[in-house]
Amino acid sequence: MFSCTNEQEDPLPVVKMTPSIELKKYPDGFNFYVLSDLGKNGHKNQQVMANQMAGLSGRIDPKFIVSCGNNFQGVGVESVDDPLWKSEFENVYKKPSLQVDWFPVLGNHDYKGNSQAEIDYSKRSNRWRFNSRYYTFVRQINDSVSARFIFLDTTPLLDKYRKKQGYEDVAKQDSARQIEWLKAILANSKEQWKLVFGHHPIFSASTKQDIASESIQRIRPILEKYKVQFYISGHDRDLHHLKEKNGKLDYMVNGAESKTALTVTNERSLFSKSATAFSSVTFHGDSIRYSFINIKGQLEYNFERSYK
Repeated sequence: MFSCTNEQEDPLPVVKMTPSIELKKYPDGFNFYVLSDLGKNGHKNQQVMANQMAGLSGRIDPKFIVSCGNNFQGVGVESVDDPLWKSEFENVYKKPSLQVDWFPVLGNHDYKGNSQAEIDYSKRSNRWRFNSRYYTFVRQINDSVSARFIFLDTTPLLDKYRKKQGYEDVAKQDSARQIEWLKAILANSKEQWKLVFGHHPIFSASTKQDIASESIQRIRPILEKYKVQFYISGHDRDLHHLKEKNGKLDYMVNGAESKTALTVTNERSLFSKSATAFSSVTFHGDSIRYSFINIKGQLEYNFERSYK
């Protein structure tokens, strides 16, 4: 079995369920959460963050939750019957307000196990919506604005994992086919908003930039050509908002739902911090608000833009 549930951990902390964050609630807002690089068996801040997400839901009312990969931090899951489904998902995100649709992508840690099992679990779950390794859907924001959400499988796009021992499922994936699929989806997209999600960042302000550079070559020109407004990812264990000078594409990195790492900045950095957090994203009118919310329920960063 890949799963390991016998580790000795510190007791779970008691969490106050009233978030201290003050975010304006838009009556006509369309909201969702983003998290990535989850904890383990409810520890390593995982349960604390789940409680904060649930506590904030009374104000935000998320329509769904996006997980940008490394859904299981160790070596993935072995099957749809792996005990980790209970100890790291069902029993952690159990509050009624979190019983909404979850839209995941695969991370490199997920590929250490049986990656297909994470897709197959959709047949068992009423909320785990993961029918394909890459997929898309559209949501109507209001009478005149709609948004397309695109979810990528970035690990097979990186040559490092195709050659690395222990990632046998990666070599089986057709990266060229995924790239052509992405081009076709965006070429035919008529929605005002276009948001793309993946596990690995395209731009990074961390020591993992050598990995991100491969994604830049394959993904970035496509996103720019079709005027995607956001690329949202995890992997780096910190928080980032990056943007090229005179660029129109915002790169958000939220890879710190659990364990964090030291962070740095570069010429693209608009915000950078090593903090445990998830994201709350709100559409209202023709604008979007992207907020990083920390483990105490406090606002770390707030960014707003229009789709134009």
